[in-house]
Amino acid sequence: TTGATVIVENRAGGGGTIGVSFLSRAAADGYTLGLVSTSPFTVTPYFKSVTYDPLKEFTYLGQYTVSPAPVIVLADSLFKTMEDLVAFGQANPGKLRWATGSPRGTNHIATEAALRQNNIKGQFVPFKGGAKAMTALLAGNIEFAVVTDFGPALKNKQVRLLAESGPNKIKGHADIRTFKELGYDLTLPIFLGVGAPAGIPDEAVKFWEKVLLGVSKDPGFANILSKYLTPQAYLDSAAFTNRIHSGYTNTGKTLKALGLLDK
Repeated sequence: TTGATVIVENRAGGGGTIGVSFLSRAAADGYTLGLVSTSPFTVTPYFKSVTYDPLKEFTYLGQYTVSPAPVIVLADSLFKTMEDLVAFGQANPGKLRWATGSPRGTNHIATEAALRQNNIKGQFVPFKGGAKAMTALLAGNIEFAVVTDFGPALKNKQVRLLAESGPNKIKGHADIRTFKELGYDLTLPIFLGVGAPAGIPDEAVKFWEKVLLGVSKDPGFANILSKYLTPQAYLDSAAFTNRIHSGYTNTGKTLKALGLLDK
């Protein structure tokens, strides 16, 4: 789209906070961009010390999608509905094993809150990445997982959807209820977008907004998203900034109200 050479640096670790920290310290010239996702910007700062301020140290350029993150079980699981899962957890304290792609990330916190609302004491199994959580589920080592990279397994009929942890319906699965519809207090959208350090030139913001809008309309990009049942959901810089700032503030209030914060 830009005709420019792009150099990709994978700075993984810390549930995404290492890459985000690097981005906050980069030159504010509009040439260094980073992935912006829900956990390291609106959830993780409440649970661990980070070297950046999500409200002050970034320019949020735009959102390109909101990914579903459903509660999934094996296709042959005895759990046919979310009610089945809840009933088992209530009757068997400590025996309901589950995982997400990132400990203390968005999926983990939202699901933990839902379990607490149902008076369930489960057994969270930490993994580094959704792929490893999926592997554990398919091997029968856990009862359920809450991950974003479920599409291929669902297509291959290896898993069953029980609920969507986010606030939006899963495309093509209108019968699958969201956490909000189930009455759970904490439900967080898994947004994905692009950001830069704070203070980049206005012309750079406008340039990248135009690029992101073009990408969001590209049929090839839409095809990639469809493999993961992920919709196109473009937001410009102003709207995306509002989503993150309000999301960060509201998440903190909800976590405190649910008693999920130590501080």
